[in-house]
Amino acid sequence: MKNIVLFFLLFCAGSLMAQSNGPAYVIKTNPFGLFLGQYQLGYEQALSDQFSVQVSAGMIVGELTAYDSTSSESVTASRSGFIVIPEVRFYPGKKACEGFYLAAVARFRSESVDISESVDISETPLYTRNATGAALVFGYQYYGDGVMVDVFLGPQFKHIDTKWFDESISEEEQLFNGGNGVRFGVNVGFGWGDN
Repeated sequence: MKNIVLFFLLFCAGSLMAQSNGPAYVIKTNPFGLFLGQYQLGYEQALSDQFSVQVSAGMIVGELTAYDSTSSESVTASRSGFIVIPEVRFYPGKKACEGFYLAAVARFRSESVDISESVDISETPLYTRNATGAALVFGYQYYGDGVMVDVFLGPQFKHIDTKWFDESISEEEQLFNGGNGVRFGVNVGFGWGDN
């Protein structure tokens, strides 16, 4: 039994020494965002053996359809906007851009929704919505043969401010009040360079 444990420990130590230092630069995207009309690209760069910074930015485009239950008619609206997400990551395994990490994330999203021309409403946009927030996420980034898969999860807090075309309508969700949630995501991409 001792020989098996010793063999296992030597095998693990040899595997760790044989691993590369990991990538110093990573480009990635959120494939699920494509289904939601959110096209995003991220860039991560190692600063040291344990720290990296990442910036993700993208645009929001698409259409929304709402149904009026009283008239049984549908209204189509187009949406547009942008999103910016900077973050700082700490990799305790001393291999930045690969393995387990803890990240402090900031987030800003701005979106405008316009009623289509078929609706008899002269004032557009229907509303504009800005969301500013922060999150603390735990994640794991797998790197193999140049391909990167990044999975993360953690609590997030947001301040959401919506301005309607009708100024008598006001909707504002304060930080820690209605904007709370869970930040979860999967990014895929590729890495290069030696860290």
